[in-house]
Amino acid sequence: MKRLVFLFALSLLAGAAQAQKFGYIDSQRILGQMTEYKAVQREMDDLAKKWQENLDAQYAAIEQKYQDYRAKEVLLSKEDKKRLQDEIMQLEQEAKTFQKEKFGYDGELFKQREEKMKPIQDKMYEAVKQIAAERRLDVVMDRAGSAVLFYADPRNDLSTAVMQKLGVTPGTDSAK
Repeated sequence: MKRLVFLFALSLLAGAAQAQKFGYIDSQRILGQMTEYKAVQREMDDLAKKWQENLDAQYAAIEQKYQDYRAKEVLLSKEDKKRLQDEIMQLEQEAKTFQKEKFGYDGELFKQREEKMKPIQDKMYEAVKQIAAERRLDVVMDRAGSAVLFYADPRNDLSTAVMQKLGVTPGTDSAK
């Protein structure tokens, strides 16, 4: 009896799965062809580079201050040693705080990237939504995301249609 119920449930699920129409996109490929995405990427890379150079300079100054301290350590009084050690520790703390503020999970780089990418992602989402409606698809998956597609029929790849809807000329695959 249990086996019969199981087979019946399995057949219902199989029937429901067949009724759904699927498609997929490769968001990395699409984004890699969009000039506004590339511009935001360059802007974020430049900003990260600038902040990294600032951070490197802070750590270089800390290292120089520490080397100076080590060279003079034997000549310093206990109070001067303590004062210089505290200064070095304060500089290290400031550098770590800067690093966290700029590069941390909730840092400025993350927030700016998210803010500047949202309109691009929204634009792509709307194009996918329109194409899915036109083709009467129930589900559209992203091949570039964490969902693993072991096999996907190229006929169901909507990436080129999404790029055309966005006014992007599909070219060489710069995202791969």
